[in-house]
Order: sequence, then structure tokens, then C-alpha cells
Amino acid sequence: MATILVVEDEPLLLKNIAALLTKSGHTVLTAGDGSEVLKLLGLEGGSAAAVPEIILLDVMLPSVNGYQVLQRMHDAPHAKDLPVILLTGYTELRDAFQKFKNVKAFLHKPFDPKRLLNALADVIADLRQPSGG
Repeated sequence: MATILVVEDEPLLLKNIAALLTKSGHTVLTAGDGSEVLKLLGLEGGSAAAVPEIILLDVMLPSVNGYQVLQRMHDAPHAKDLPVILLTGYTELRDAFQKFKNVKAFLHKPFDPKRLLNALADVIADLRQPSGG
């Protein structure tokens, strides 16, 4: 199981995703907007409060959007390789995120919980692979 940061500005969806992941045995951290993520990861205002293994990141967020979060992560050595699964209602955004090598999957809203769990399982399997092989 993994420590997963869920970033979603819709409170009910955030609660439902967190419940699903907790029920599946994961440790869940939550954030309601991009600025919370930057603070949590130590990219704004101090050291990291927590470093998750995987981030589920909504693209359309208030204050600091998902693209801006990824850009800030990309510029930070301790955060640039954190795997991210993007949650979005916009299918045409895929090309905009190709430069971020840490984006491992896209889930289009609304998404099937099984697809979320399968995408997470794939990312976790990659994380658990020995380096160099």
C-alpha cells in the first residue's frame, strides 16, 4: 500500500476518493487546492510537511491549478519524480502535460473507481520495481 495525496477542490469527490483509498489500505493525505499542495510538499513557505508516494491531482483547481503545481514540482529536486495521476474533465489537455515525465496516468471525470484503483496499482508496481531494471 502507498501514501497518496489526493488533490481535489470538490469536497464530496475528495471525501469519496479518500474513503475508497483508505478502504483499499492506503494512507491518504488530502488537499483542496494547489496552494495547499505547494505548502505540503515544501515548495512554498518552508520544509515539506509530508511527502506522499503518489499524487492524484485535479487539473482545474482554485488559486494554483494542476499545471502550475506540476511546473513547481518539476523545478524542485525532491518533488520532480513524484508520480502523478491527473484527474480531469478535459480530454484535450493530455498534450499539455507530456513534458512532465512524472505524469503516469490520466483519469477523465467522472471515472470508475475500479479504473482509479487499477491506475494506482500500476503506479505502485512501478514504484516497487528495483532501480535499473
